[in-house]
Amino acid sequence: MGSMGLLGAPYQGYGCAGTSTVGYGLIAREVERVDSGYRSTMSVQTSLVIGPIYNYGSAEQKEKYIPELASGKKIGCFGLTEPNHGSNPGGMETKAV
Repeated sequence: MGSMGLLGAPYQGYGCAGTSTVGYGLIAREVERVDSGYRSTMSVQTSLVIGPIYNYGSAEQKEKYIPELASGKKIGCFGLTEPNHGSNPGGMETKAV
């Protein structure tokens, strides 16, 4: 997916395709037609991993992480569950330092 420009598609620069959000939605729909697992992987990498770095990261963080995430050389992750809250991201207590 990275070599096709599907990871980070709606973002400009850093090796991302720079499509519109509508274009990204159409890409996601077509990938979903093949396999929902692929679409989920693409969506997590794009929206939950690259998105926060793109929107809130420093210039240094963007340069360091986004190109390899967009190419698929690195795969990101996110926290969803904790012992006291189950799958409730709004109740998470973990703090990143």
